Amino acid sequence: MKRNRYGINLDSGIPLVTETEFELLYVSCFGETEEHLKSWLVESDRPLLLGGQIGSGKSTLINKAIQETGLSPDVTLHFDLEFLNLDSGDYWSIVLAGLLETALTKGIDLKFCKLPQELGQYQAEDWQALLDGLRPRSFSMDSFNAKIVLRKKVAENAAYIRKIVIEICRLLELAIGRPLFLFAAGLDKYDPLSSSFFAMQDIVIALSGYKTLFEVNAAHLFQKPGSPFYPLDRLFLSVLETDSVVEILVKRMGVYAQPIQMELETIARWSGGNPRQALRLLSHLETARKKRKRNVAESLAVAIHETTSDFFAYSPKPSTDLIKSIRRAGSINATTFSLPGDKDTALRALYGNWIFISKKEDSPSWTAKVNPLVKTSFEGTTAPEDPEVKLLRDYAVNSNISATGLGLHRLDEKNGQSKTGDQLLWEFIASGVEQPIHTNLSETLDILADALLSKDRSDRAILAYKDVKVTEAARAYLFAKANSYEYQRCKHIVITGGLGMQPMMEIEAFLSEDTDVFSIEFAGKWESTQLETLDKQRDRFVSRQMLWWIPFDELKLYLPSWTQLRQLFELFVLEDELLGSISEEDVLADLAFFENMAGGEQSSKATVVINLKIVLEYLRGIRQRVDHG
Repeated sequence: MKRNRYGINLDSGIPLVTETEFELLYVSCFGETEEHLKSWLVESDRPLLLGGQIGSGKSTLINKAIQETGLSPDVTLHFDLEFLNLDSGDYWSIVLAGLLETALTKGIDLKFCKLPQELGQYQAEDWQALLDGLRPRSFSMDSFNAKIVLRKKVAENAAYIRKIVIEICRLLELAIGRPLFLFAAGLDKYDPLSSSFFAMQDIVIALSGYKTLFEVNAAHLFQKPGSPFYPLDRLFLSVLETDSVVEILVKRMGVYAQPIQMELETIARWSGGNPRQALRLLSHLETARKKRKRNVAESLAVAIHETTSDFFAYSPKPSTDLIKSIRRAGSINATTFSLPGDKDTALRALYGNWIFISKKEDSPSWTAKVNPLVKTSFEGTTAPEDPEVKLLRDYAVNSNISATGLGLHRLDEKNGQSKTGDQLLWEFIASGVEQPIHTNLSETLDILADALLSKDRSDRAILAYKDVKVTEAARAYLFAKANSYEYQRCKHIVITGGLGMQPMMEIEAFLSEDTDVFSIEFAGKWESTQLETLDKQRDRFVSRQMLWWIPFDELKLYLPSWTQLRQLFELFVLEDELLGSISEEDVLADLAFFENMAGGEQSSKATVVINLKIVLEYLRGIRQRVDHG
């Protein structure tokens, strides 16, 4: 992603990778954890769990430590990118492919067995062909189906594959003359109570025999005795102090930070110390401030509501008793994370960021707090007494906005003016958990059009629609805007999930295309395993511009399974007619302008013309129906 050296650098909280990014945006805020990780990289030969909650900065910290020590992994295993079915065949194939790639690069002699012939009917010593089968270099229907067949054979022969893996590791260690350094990336995407997590237990046991860095969620640090994670050394990333979050936000705003210092401090409080949550709040604040009729205090309230909606709308809530207990005590006993149960368990609340834990107190208790975004959505809360809520209210007063005047044009649409500004504000923020905000279509189109204006950005949006008729015209309008300044290839497909369908194959095929803006309409009755598989592949979409279209009534079927994906995507609900958002006269004017400039078919201007004609046809059709009653 292209960075602005002096200006604003907003994104969805993706990990910092390059030296330039670290120079511009990194804040040294992980304290002893960073030093311990660098020490482990240099000195240890034992496995290590690095655990933190979603958005806590694990990947950024790992990248920074590797950059500073110069000690890169010999093998990186991406458990969040390369799977199909979330089963042992997938997991062992990922490990085998990763080791094979490194062994072949180093010229390791692998004649100790005839695995290529045994698994894939290749020549006995053609390990490169086996690697290409397990991890095809390019997508085709044949290669995808061949990969499925191979992985099934791997699953059927898992015990044998494990022996092969151990032997390749031994040969690699002989070749490099030191302990093999493995990085098991993406395990943090697995719900600790899911079947897919339990299916990888044998993998964890095998990798624990080496210097393996396991990237895990904080919830994985609370495994019971008998779990392969239980005996391993561990490092924990706590939530950050408010000052550190403010420093991160200041760096992101660059030279524009000083005038909004108070707003940044408010955002830092509402982030709960979670860096990605802070960046999403800041992004929504910057968008909200562009609306002229909205003052800054109102923009803050909208940013809080929309961030809550992005991360929590339709998500299964933890029990109110759990939330009350944590709010009352300010801590949680570690044994609470291992209690039996389902969606109400503390473990799932931790995994989903409903609660945040920080430094460990006297064992077995941990300092804990409820995520500020969701406090007001639980019964029995006294929101105005919370520090971050008080800060927002005080901000409004200091900005010469009365308590009863805080955003009434957005906050009192259903309740009228009989309630105080405080009550309306808390209800507005709390409603983000219950359902996503309904946005004016013209406002949504403006936001998305701005995001799609450059290939240097990688924005992603879930668009929930109530009227399928409006989606084609809205999509055409966005594709036209995406080509207003430079040519961008935009493509839309429909992907169907459900029994007997292979939506992941279709997504893999789509992502292999040379396209700049990927638009996907979700259809069919997706199975829970299909949704879970897609959720694990969150990081495949980090560098892509994406528009996902989902019927509004079906949001509640998708969002509860997308704990990880929602960290990357903003959520919009389209609820009004395009006719009221875009005038026919404006489209005609734009069309005349771009028709005069259009060159060949493969140009930005020609693409604008094609899509504007679709919008114009829709508008005229609507107007004719209106005129004829």
